[in-house]
Amino acid sequence: MYPFMCILVILTCILFVINLLKDKVEEKKEEKLEEKEEEEEYIIDYKADETIRVRLCDTGEVVAMDINDYLRGVLPAEMPPYYDIEALKAQAIVARTYTYKRIEAHAEGEDADICDNYAHCQAFYNKEQILKIWERKGYDEEQRKEYWKNVNKAVVSTKDQVILYDNQLIKAFFHASSPERTESVSQIWGGENLPYLVSVENQEAEDYANRTSTVEVSFTDFVTKLKENDSSRSALVESDCKDVHICDYTTSGRVKNIEVGSYKISAEKLRTMFSLRSTNFTIELKENSIVFHVIGNGHGVGLSQVGADFYAKSGMKCEDIIKHYYTGVDVVTLP
Repeated sequence: MYPFMCILVILTCILFVINLLKDKVEEKKEEKLEEKEEEEEYIIDYKADETIRVRLCDTGEVVAMDINDYLRGVLPAEMPPYYDIEALKAQAIVARTYTYKRIEAHAEGEDADICDNYAHCQAFYNKEQILKIWERKGYDEEQRKEYWKNVNKAVVSTKDQVILYDNQLIKAFFHASSPERTESVSQIWGGENLPYLVSVENQEAEDYANRTSTVEVSFTDFVTKLKENDSSRSALVESDCKDVHICDYTTSGRVKNIEVGSYKISAEKLRTMFSLRSTNFTIELKENSIVFHVIGNGHGVGLSQVGADFYAKSGMKCEDIIKHYYTGVDVVTLP
């Protein structure tokens, strides 16, 4: 009798363990299914929407891809993935508009629609590259998963949305940071006057890492680069640097031109030549060098990304953020 009871107890325990393991397996299957469905929610809906041709500048290769796959490669390349979702959505709409406007202008010629060079079009990385970049920055697996989910959400939830002014795609310029005010496009790049790209008030988080910066340039390097940039400045000498001063400001308060000797130099060209973060700077003269004390990051025109994040965290929705930075525009969904 006792041996039989022992066998029965053992069998009961074995069955209990088997059922417990079976339940665990089912739970894991359900979790994986939920994860798959969650991922598909952000991916399947927009496959094969529209194919565009992207030129990869490092190799010269032109790759055809879905517009939304392209945009989710642009978004984290251009804006930090930890920004508020409404800021990410605003950037997605801006990036889509910028892309279509470049295509409309045949900016890459006949062989491609757009390139991955941020200085010419927009920065772009594929998913594998983005995840590696995030890993190098120290984001753990859960963070990377969450950031990619937000990127997908920003692109999909704004699907086909673009910015129009007078029923035309706008030139959707954007930049990193403009404490206090953005810049009017009429003040730089040849003075094009676009009514939707005017200077507007701007608020940003004061703890932004690149809010202020300093660049020091020796008189020798300063004169050398100015001459290299324009051969007509051949008469410039180092002693002219002792009287470098700002002579013009833009409507937003940025520097428009400086004077060196008898030459007037565009601040926008200075920004490029000496890697200044913006043209919102003051000048300090030392014995043998010029020090630029810079505020902000970027050309200052259009959407400020740091500002967009600030407004999003203050409760503003993506469409309102866009309408703040681009005066008189409409956000519409393309048919």
